[in-house]
Amino acid sequence: MKPFHPNRRIVCLFLCGTLLVFTIIIPSASSVAASVSASSSQSAPSTNQLDEQTRAILEDSLSVHELDQEIARVQQEQQTAQHHYRQLEKDLVVRQHDLDQARQQSDRVLIAYYTGEREQLWAALFSTGSLSGMITFYEYYRMIIDHDHDIMQSYQQQYNDLQSKRNELANTSAELEQIGTRLQEQKTRVVSLQSRIHQGLAGSSNAEVTRQLMDEFNSYWENVGLYEVKNYFRILARSMDQFPSFLQSQPDAIQMNGRNYTITISEQQLNDFLHRQGGMPDSFQFHFTDQGIVVNGSEGNLKLEITGHYEVEEQPQNALRFRVDGLVFNGLRLPDTTSQTLENQFDLGFYPGQIISYLKARQVIMTGQTMRIELQLSL
Repeated sequence: MKPFHPNRRIVCLFLCGTLLVFTIIIPSASSVAASVSASSSQSAPSTNQLDEQTRAILEDSLSVHELDQEIARVQQEQQTAQHHYRQLEKDLVVRQHDLDQARQQSDRVLIAYYTGEREQLWAALFSTGSLSGMITFYEYYRMIIDHDHDIMQSYQQQYNDLQSKRNELANTSAELEQIGTRLQEQKTRVVSLQSRIHQGLAGSSNAEVTRQLMDEFNSYWENVGLYEVKNYFRILARSMDQFPSFLQSQPDAIQMNGRNYTITISEQQLNDFLHRQGGMPDSFQFHFTDQGIVVNGSEGNLKLEITGHYEVEEQPQNALRFRVDGLVFNGLRLPDTTSQTLENQFDLGFYPGQIISYLKARQVIMTGQTMRIELQLSL
């Protein structure tokens, strides 16, 4: 038998190791890829053939799901406000203690003035008998006066701080009351919707299928739909940052008459801007109506309709704020809490001051396929 060469031993070990690695890693990678593919390709349940009763049950179910999320958010907001309230109460005790000490010092200063102690110092100043003595005594007197001034200022500052904390405590208390009211309202809505769902299922000819559709719709919304809707709102928010520059590039879009300005933009101009510069899918179109704006479109399994309007807002700064009036996702209307959350999370407003400083919006007029914004220069 020929001796086994060392180099051949190394080659064999290398081949065995390579086969082992491929045996372990490749199936793992395949399974991960399959998992990712399965999660990303979740199909949306169809609403095309639904009767009105089933559609109403699915809308109520989706609303309950969203209201549950809103309740969780409000409860977290409530916990934060309660923690802030308790901290303010502790701070108030400390501020009151500081104020009491400052008041005692301030009282001593006032007593000294009212009993004539400071006048006695003036008399002592003039009785020193020499210029150098008067100068030295005067410096001493100035130190006393400055110290008195610092004490009075300290008292005033402590008093202002205490009043500020009391106001903040009162505001937080009012905020907690509003949060509690809102929380109770949402819980009441959920109970009412759940009752309607149970009644609808009881009267349904195929309750089991309806329950399955409820689960499928809620799952699709939570895993796919909400993410996609937020993505469209994110695109719109980014686009609105570029909107002032776009208007300035459009011939005759901005008309000036003294201190009054008018911005006129057509439905087609806005759609071209959002599709070309904003990156909004071509299937999504903006439509102007007398009541406001309607955005609708579809992409893949998702169908979305947004209704809203612009209104002038003065605080914290002058702006045209976009208010979301309604959201319809794959044929099902979402609750107002979802619209409000998206409106708060994504700023779709227009700020005239970005075009010209001190330029303020006065009103928005929708006529046909045109939106006209009337502004005024406020110096």
